Amino acid sequence: MSAGLLEEQRIPDGAHSDQTATTIGRVVLVDPRPERRAIMSFVVGRSPRLTVVGSVGSLHEAELQIRTEQADVALVEIQMPVAEGLATIAALRDEFPDLRIIVCSFHDDSATREAARMHGADGYVTKPLRVEDLLVVLDGPACQPNRAS
Repeated sequence: MSAGLLEEQRIPDGAHSDQTATTIGRVVLVDPRPERRAIMSFVVGRSPRLTVVGSVGSLHEAELQIRTEQADVALVEIQMPVAEGLATIAALRDEFPDLRIIVCSFHDDSATREAARMHGADGYVTKPLRVEDLLVVLDGPACQPNRAS
């Protein structure tokens, strides 16, 4: 694993103090590269508020895992290539309207962020993934259960 992709992730005592007892949910990781899924799994797994329940490389596998594991969150790499990543986001939004879909990608430009949002993503974090950044996005208004679609 590249040191640039994997950073030590610890949630300091007192961070998100008003939310530390609140579990965000069950996460399915969607990335075509197994080594990147392993890194994301390690990072996400460091939060007591999140549980990785699936790690998959395609839309079909994601749909099965989300349904089987009753996932709350899908963490999706947009570069599958990009067109397929956007199609994955749109398909997941159509099939699972209450699923929180977060893009996690090396792409950090406004056009890609806007395309992800237009296809149904609730949030966007960049790699290298920091669990603190993911928690901030998941705690934001766009990811709340009764969000406006």
